[in-house]
Amino acid sequence: MTTNSDRGIFALSVSELGPTLQALQKHGVTLAHLAMLRTDNGDNDYAKRFARALTRDGFQTSTDTRIARLILGASFFDVPDWVVLYGARFSRKEVREALKFPWHEDVLMSTCLLCGKTVKDCHFAFWGIEKLNDSPLTVVKWNELHPPTGQPKFYFSTDPWHAGQPHTDVATMQLRWYLIHKDIVPDSTRKNPGDQVKMLPPEYEASTTIAEVMKDILVFRKTGERPNPKRWAACAERTIKTNKVSAGNISCVGYFNENGLVVNDWDGNPYGNIGVGASRNFLFSARNTPLLRRVFLLAVLDRFYPAAQHSAYFINILLQADIFFYVQYFGIFAKPQKDAQ
Repeated sequence: MTTNSDRGIFALSVSELGPTLQALQKHGVTLAHLAMLRTDNGDNDYAKRFARALTRDGFQTSTDTRIARLILGASFFDVPDWVVLYGARFSRKEVREALKFPWHEDVLMSTCLLCGKTVKDCHFAFWGIEKLNDSPLTVVKWNELHPPTGQPKFYFSTDPWHAGQPHTDVATMQLRWYLIHKDIVPDSTRKNPGDQVKMLPPEYEASTTIAEVMKDILVFRKTGERPNPKRWAACAERTIKTNKVSAGNISCVGYFNENGLVVNDWDGNPYGNIGVGASRNFLFSARNTPLLRRVFLLAVLDRFYPAAQHSAYFINILLQADIFFYVQYFGIFAKPQKDAQ
């Protein structure tokens, strides 16, 4: 006699199939992704990474990242997302660093200093990486990763004006966490660049071009939403003179619609559709939440995240406070490197 448990997920009823697919689609899964799962009857690396993401099997976690993921929901992009969506590889050292989410829950649940919403509702957190499998992750590389035949894509996909600009051809992210306001700072339009930056409180700084590009692309991959669809986010860099652009213009990113994400330049004159992009200053990221409070919060949040309930996770809480001992994880992301320990 065959039982539902023997059939595994094939026991899923027709009435459950629709809501299941709807949940996947809500978080960015497309028919193309499902087709990739079926390649070689499912015997492929993409299907394996996808399955690991669903079960969290092999993905390391910590109190900080788990609390942030629970609070931020889809507005959170970490190591498992890089592995599943971009096939990224990480050393053990890099994975351990990614476990240290720098902004505690008091910040995520506080009122945003820029727009008045709750920080978790207007920001996007992601683990910034310098390279994708040994290839520098520049704006140019992002253009290669998302060609004009699909979505998301870039407006200047061929012969871009910014060829030769350091902020698009050379600049990469630092290997650390970023917390960036999804849209431009309210009321920052119709101002010159200097006045825009003066609006930012000490906890924020103007986003770099690569940070705005990465944020916009990753927000779309996780939520299907396009930040700043009709506005530009002014960034920190200035152009150098080439045969396509003058020196001293402000780099800006935005007008992200079906035609693609646009990396542009701005002469600095005030306009009604150019505001400033804002990134949380990493210097204001001390993890100050008391240990016992974090234990309590995690216990409460775990009621809404049953798959994460495991005694080992509570050991992680104590380990982060330098109590007891250090556990060497086995890592599915490890590759032979001199810094792998």
